[in-house]
Amino acid sequence: MKLFVYGSLKKGGKYDCYLEEATLIAEHAVANGVLYDSGLGYPAMVLSGAEKVIGDIYEIPDELWPALDDLEGYTGGAETDLFNKLTITVEADGEQVEAIVYVAKNQKLLKTKVASGVWDVSQSLLV
Repeated sequence: MKLFVYGSLKKGGKYDCYLEEATLIAEHAVANGVLYDSGLGYPAMVLSGAEKVIGDIYEIPDELWPALDDLEGYTGGAETDLFNKLTITVEADGEQVEAIVYVAKNQKLLKTKVASGVWDVSQSLLV
């Protein structure tokens, strides 16, 4: 399955090591959404048709999903989950690609809007 990453999992990000066994499919992919700085060293995204979030798409081997879910604070339904895990359509290299994305479930993650829709991975390294 494919994963759209837009924050600390992007190449050069604080947690890109989680994707060492994954295959980079596309850089500079575009999803419909709004990006926020959580104030915690990583961003959070919400879905929206009006704005764009830029990220990368990876092909994820099945054995990596449990670690990614744990990193993203996703258990599959607990009230305390930080993120939801959804399948969306992302544009990459002029094509539509189905990919999983972790979107904010906890509204406290939506501190400051990132107007550019691009997370600067160096921000993740500072926290």
